Amino acid sequence: MLKEELKKNEIAAMKARDKQTVNVLRLVNAEIKSYEVNERQDITDDGVIKIIEKQIKQLKEALEYAEKLNDEAKIEEGNFAIKLLTPYLPKQLSEEEVTAMLKEIIANGNYTAKDMGNIMKEIMPKVAGKFDRSKINPMVKSLL
Repeated sequence: MLKEELKKNEIAAMKARDKQTVNVLRLVNAEIKSYEVNERQDITDDGVIKIIEKQIKQLKEALEYAEKLNDEAKIEEGNFAIKLLTPYLPKQLSEEEVTAMLKEIIANGNYTAKDMGNIMKEIMPKVAGKFDRSKINPMVKSLL
């Protein structure tokens, strides 16, 4: 499981005395533990992926803010964390792949512009964790 891999990598980073890696992985592992305590169940790989996506999104927002302030230390720290966490995510789909999937869904379902919600329901599970969800809506609109 992804959870065990993160924990193992955190321990390896501690042994190597890599503070920066330890801090990033410790933050993710704390989020995982928090989820498990709140939900009173073990987390799945999908849950871990959602937590990592959330962390990367927050890091990107912090990075934008740091760039506005020209804070080189924070920029470097944010880029390091994003590069460290990205390999834990599943392979990302390209826009071309998602467009092809959308065209297939629209063709098979005989959807019109009124059925946008149904198209979204059908595509979201297929791209979950593999594509930026905020880009899907405009893509669907352009195809209808």
